[in-house]
Amino acid sequence: MRSCQTADRTLRKLQSLLAILRAGHWSHWTSHWQVKGNPYYGDHLLMERLYTGMVDEIDTLAEKIVAQYGPDSVDPICQAQAMEGFLELQMNPDPIQRALAVETYLLEELARVFKDLESYGTLSLGLNDFLAATANSHETYLYLLRQRTR
Repeated sequence: MRSCQTADRTLRKLQSLLAILRAGHWSHWTSHWQVKGNPYYGDHLLMERLYTGMVDEIDTLAEKIVAQYGPDSVDPICQAQAMEGFLELQMNPDPIQRALAVETYLLEELARVFKDLESYGTLSLGLNDFLAATANSHETYLYLLRQRTR
């Protein structure tokens, strides 16, 4: 059994955020296939917008982690285990409701990571910018999803 624990609290926060982004991407991509009914096509495109928008966020965060902590810090098995835990919390058979839950949680987690890294004194300008830009994108996604459910 692989040990996925690290003593570095900043690294733990970043690994967790990476897993949540990856799980959210996977969830939205799956929702893209699962939407049905009216307005199927609009929902299909909305889910595509969400999951494609996350690809650069995932890549950027992973590269920041690897640059600071090395390639083992993005171990795929550890990431998959963390993703599984997140996905189980967000499981909802309705793709739109699941997407709303994912986006709400992701925004909450972005705020927590920002606050925690700031309190640790490990929030670099680049991470500050990344977290703010990512939160901005996901606030838009949450708006679009809420509009869809009205």
